[in-house]
Amino acid sequence: MDFVGNKKTVSFLQKSLEKGAFNHAYIFSGPQGVGKTTLAKIFSQALITGKEMNLDVSFQDKQALLDLIVIEPEIVEKKDVIKTRDIPIEAVRQAQQSLSLFPYHGKFKVLIIKDAHRMKNSPQNALLKLLEEPNQTSILILITSELDKILPTVQSRCEKINFSLATQIEIAQAFSGKNNFASDIPVLAMGRPAIAKNILENSEELELRRQQQQQLEKLRKGTLNERMLLAEEFSKDVRRTLETFNAWIWLLRLDALSNSDELVRNKTYETIERIQESITLLKSTNANGRLLLEVLFMDI
Repeated sequence: MDFVGNKKTVSFLQKSLEKGAFNHAYIFSGPQGVGKTTLAKIFSQALITGKEMNLDVSFQDKQALLDLIVIEPEIVEKKDVIKTRDIPIEAVRQAQQSLSLFPYHGKFKVLIIKDAHRMKNSPQNALLKLLEEPNQTSILILITSELDKILPTVQSRCEKINFSLATQIEIAQAFSGKNNFASDIPVLAMGRPAIAKNILENSEELELRRQQQQQLEKLRKGTLNERMLLAEEFSKDVRRTLETFNAWIWLLRLDALSNSDELVRNKTYETIERIQESITLLKSTNANGRLLLEVLFMDI
């Protein structure tokens, strides 16, 4: 299957390769699940081999992989709790050492740092030397969904490539021929091809996405007691609640865009704003999750 969405970005990178006019460092920023890492690997293989980009997402050039370095946060699970660790400075230093060597087979060595916002200041500052004094055979690609957490000194030395959500039409065209495709997947995927793929491969994921939609409808029509019970349920799993809230924001935006009544649209956008504020507060360790959710659910 070919890469889905962000056609302007794909075209820009293809033209950069054709002209040989590429930068020594990039930041690929945008929402999660839109293909930043996938396109970074496609672009990297083309840089390393000197060939055109192969947009088949399953394509791998085995020789090119020898000159591709990928750093990403470590994900650990303890007692059914999943945590993501920050990228340590040692990982950055090891990558710098590898980049100082000549490529094995290709024209370049490429370093991809996934979730680059998971680097604290120290590892980001360690990157600065490489960014300030790049060698002729190394290229860096930082990938992030939280650009504001990348130091300004790092940002200023990279070319920023912004990714956007895929359209429902693009997702439908890409996945409609697959087994288990359902007509509501382009909506439930929230503009993210990675979610569409996960839904098709995991029936539980499809049910979860449908449940999120049903919970929003139930909340908007529910009694005060039903809202309080839902707040209690949501307060037990903050990570899942944050995922659900992001799905609700997407669904509410679709509602607003399709509604011709200005008053209803404005009310919907106010609801979205309150949910976004709640997401920020829930991420704070000092927030009283149960109370916050009760107040929010009384207003939706």
